[in-house]
Amino acid sequence: MIGFRYLLAFLLPASIYLGLLSQGPLSFAALIFAFGLVPFFEGIMPTAASNLTDSERSKVLSQSHYDLFVLMQIPLHIGAIALFIAVVPQDRSSGDLVSLIGHMTAMGISCGTLAINVAHELGHRPQAAYQRLAQGLLVSSLYGQFFIDHNFGHHKHVATPEDSSTARFGEVLYLFWIRSIVGVWRTAWRLKPRLMAVMFVAEVLYLSLVFAVAPEALLPLVLSSFFGILLLETVNYIEHYGLTRVKVSEHRYENTEPQHSWNSNHPLGRFMLFELTRHSDHHANPYRPFPLMNHYDESPQMPAGYPAMMVLAAVPPLWFRVMNPRLKPAASC
Repeated sequence: MIGFRYLLAFLLPASIYLGLLSQGPLSFAALIFAFGLVPFFEGIMPTAASNLTDSERSKVLSQSHYDLFVLMQIPLHIGAIALFIAVVPQDRSSGDLVSLIGHMTAMGISCGTLAINVAHELGHRPQAAYQRLAQGLLVSSLYGQFFIDHNFGHHKHVATPEDSSTARFGEVLYLFWIRSIVGVWRTAWRLKPRLMAVMFVAEVLYLSLVFAVAPEALLPLVLSSFFGILLLETVNYIEHYGLTRVKVSEHRYENTEPQHSWNSNHPLGRFMLFELTRHSDHHANPYRPFPLMNHYDESPQMPAGYPAMMVLAAVPPLWFRVMNPRLKPAASC
């Protein structure tokens, strides 16, 4: 039964498809599910802080359906793109602004979860094929630079001033978006200019194909992708806000440990996002397969799950009131 809890990951694509296939208020189904129903149920459900036993870990390593659950998100995202391209011209020709915006939120959530979150998981795999799939997913979200910055920049510099994806103490989310997006772009071109150029060209070709098939869908698709990027950057914000590593010499910081990232054991987020919310272990052990991610008592714990924390971050005074008092205990771990 351990593996089948990750079937919850298919609730998000179900809500995305419901939104894309609906008109009017129901076109916002994905947004309502992700930022309404999930926070509600996570608020009443107990957190799941236990770790797998040694025998359970051995079983996980011998089974392949975990990867299958991740890989199945890819055709679902591609299907969402195709459906979006089909319905958006109808929205625009009929002047249905409500459905158009609803469909854009559904596509943005697909970019942020089915594409970027899955790309994040696959991008850490050693197999070249998985890394190519990750890059393709990021191209479809117009954020190919994330692969380079995350793998070669963010994981090296996390919780230091050198990392543009680590939110500083007292930094407002909206200013962090600008600093992080610009920083990721610069880091990607600096670290891997050839790969960055290839993905940039791929993004241009992708948009050209969309324009050739359905020109009315081009701008909404770009805006939807940008919404997905903002979702990712908001996740970056809540995962690392205010946490820092000590500089132990002129050129080196202390090793990245579980206390240098915020952790969430809220079960729906854990299983729907393939354990992304156990982010403390991810940074301490970036190549550990997602079903094996651990809880650590020394990790700073979020008071709510990812969706609720993302909504909270959008209201800076409330965010600071909730999170700033937690930073001293977290930083002293």
